[in-house]
Amino acid sequence: MQYFIDLTNTQYEKLWAHLLPDEACVESAAFIFADLETSNDSKVLRARDVFLVPKSGFQFQFDDYIELSDETRISIIKKAHHSETALVELHSHPFDSPWAATFSLADIAGFEETVAHMWWRLPGRPYAAIVAAPNGFDALIWSKDPHTPEFVTALRVDGRTLTPTGKTLRGNHAISQ
Repeated sequence: MQYFIDLTNTQYEKLWAHLLPDEACVESAAFIFADLETSNDSKVLRARDVFLVPKSGFQFQFDDYIELSDETRISIIKKAHHSETALVELHSHPFDSPWAATFSLADIAGFEETVAHMWWRLPGRPYAAIVAAPNGFDALIWSKDPHTPEFVTALRVDGRTLTPTGKTLRGNHAISQ
């Protein structure tokens, strides 16, 4: 099965400008509300809307850790529920290192609770996550169950295909599949 996340160029530029502004020194976050399209050999999360988390939307926001406020988390889940969309979470690692475009061990630990909660709150919908860095991005999707992440094949942006690093599932930060 192949998994794609489709964005318009405008959505992509808006997301990446928010996540990785010039001189960024703290992590940032955003969400994509996506319609799910399924065929025999692929699932596509087609972005319907994006939400850029403002500074006021965090409980904590540091250079290596973020946590959404309860109000932000509740509003995101409500919007996805009412719009019957799947969620794609995005956050940034605004530093330059070989592992920046990889989910951190803290990210992976957070997925255990977050993904299970999203599957419970938004039943029947996959959950995906993207980490953006100056040197690329990685992306995972939980489509079969909330415990088994899989590779996102690509982001497709108005005809361009952008491929994730795949380092999280293949590299030193590997999580079990």
